[in-house]
Amino acid sequence: MVRRKNPFGIEPIKIEPINFGFGPKKNKRDPRRAFTRTQKNEILHQQDYKCARCHEKLDLRATEFDHKKPWAAGGRTITVNGRALCATCHKIVTHNTRLKKVEKKKIKKEYNPFEVKLPKMKF
Repeated sequence: MVRRKNPFGIEPIKIEPINFGFGPKKNKRDPRRAFTRTQKNEILHQQDYKCARCHEKLDLRATEFDHKKPWAAGGRTITVNGRALCATCHKIVTHNTRLKKVEKKKIKKEYNPFEVKLPKMKF
């Protein structure tokens, strides 16, 4: 099949749809959640094979890798956002993070519309 040239010498314009921000939200999360073996080795080397929280020497079989900024909150899976923790410290950090999340929800739910003070009306 022979392709013919445009007789006018003008290339067609490609028009892309305009995004007004109403359509479906794009996933802003990093598609990869777990750190790769290379990233884990780099994190361990940067921390000198010590826990990021208690600074004890890490047992490689019980080492857990954690995101400083949680993955669910948009934290990326890169070495700068990662840290190596011992199992005990990882449990503590995870517990504290979840506790803060629950506390935020409690604060939002404590609002009672019947406790709002309205200005006095004069007749």
